[in-house]
Amino acid sequence: MTNAILTAIKNALSEVTERPVAEVTADMKLDRDFDLDSFMFIQFLLSLEDKVENLRFDPLALGEADFNLIGNLATYISSQALAKAS
Repeated sequence: MTNAILTAIKNALSEVTERPVAEVTADMKLDRDFDLDSFMFIQFLLSLEDKVENLRFDPLALGEADFNLIGNLATYISSQALAKAS
């Protein structure tokens, strides 16, 4: 996970939860560790799209379970960023 991706995730989580998020690790879960419900999860993804250049989530192709783990989400963002860059 790159620092830029982790920073974007922390900033989006801080925005959605309305409290500062100081640290995220690959094994943290959005529902358990940050208490995101399904509505907050969508807000979080939209916030990430604003913070990461060329990132777009397909709402029909993903579910909360796909990205509940920070590590899975960061891997997806990295792969999207690399695909858009090439």
